[in-house]
Amino acid sequence: MAEIQDENWLAEFSPHEDGKIDYLSTDGTVAIEVQRSLASSRGLHSAVMRLAMFLSESERVKRGILVLHRPRMSTRRIMDEWSQSKTVLSPSIANRFSVVAVDGREAWFSDEDALTKRIARLLESTSPTEEPTRKNVYPVKQRPGQKFYEILKVLLLHWLQHDGPIALGRLGDEVGCSYPTIREALERKSLAGSIKSHSNRSVELAVFPKDAWNELVALSGEMRASFRFRNRANGKSDVDGLLKRLRKQSNLPVAISGVLAARYWHPHFDLNGTPRLDLLYHAPNGEADLGFVRKLDPALVLDDGIENSPSLVVHALVRNEKLITDTSDATFPFADPIETVLDLSEMSLGVQADQLINYLRHEARL
Repeated sequence: MAEIQDENWLAEFSPHEDGKIDYLSTDGTVAIEVQRSLASSRGLHSAVMRLAMFLSESERVKRGILVLHRPRMSTRRIMDEWSQSKTVLSPSIANRFSVVAVDGREAWFSDEDALTKRIARLLESTSPTEEPTRKNVYPVKQRPGQKFYEILKVLLLHWLQHDGPIALGRLGDEVGCSYPTIREALERKSLAGSIKSHSNRSVELAVFPKDAWNELVALSGEMRASFRFRNRANGKSDVDGLLKRLRKQSNLPVAISGVLAARYWHPHFDLNGTPRLDLLYHAPNGEADLGFVRKLDPALVLDDGIENSPSLVVHALVRNEKLITDTSDATFPFADPIETVLDLSEMSLGVQADQLINYLRHEARL
């Protein structure tokens, strides 16, 4: 989310210093998470869990308020998704948790009181220039702790490709982070035992970091922003048709991922059929322009419902460098094998995901 610069807002709420949530009141008793242009239930659940985790760690904070600013979900759907999310919260958290949805014309409150109404008024009075002005442009917000997993993914990618040691400066450039952030990541308990450091300020994985890898797979759904599209006409996936129309477009910051990329990386990849098309969208600037999706098929609609099988999933990649592999036939490149494996894991193809890792580097022994 773009930082709010409105003086009235900043008189009451300041950006949180370590980024665990967006804003904290000046007296430290109210925590606020702001989601702009939210379009999916997955994003809503993720935001709820982020704020709930902060409340569980901060007894001094008496209220946690999730603000949905001009969401792209209906009020009814927000109400339903919030009711579902609330059932997994402990009473001590749920009783301190409120949701506010503001769209410029009306507001919905899970708990309407003086505080939530004042927050709604303050946020809606912020400058409209802070909002994305282009249609189909969605914000891609990095989550707390995401830098660690981006560093881990880059290290894993270099290890799988037998690239040898990577200079710390180069690692920072590829991920888009500072030297202190890299050092902190390398000293993390789940990763430190797998790192080999060299005297020339370079590092590499000495062994496959199973503990850190299991963390990454478990949290991938939260750490990677993904946009799921279903076919509203018939609900079926026409992967070949989507791919054919994709190849007619040019200058898109996307790579082919998922099952199709797995077949590229592993010629004997064991799976019949292609359940959906996965794409990797490079979004280092924090936004994804998904206008190209309509050109693939006008019947595709954004729908993050867990019960629905998507025809197309676009995953956002937020690190500085894409590190993708160009194909020899001048078509769209393929996503790197780590992002590909995470796609497979998300599709509950864990066996095939492990097989791909083992094929590329048998020392992984998954």
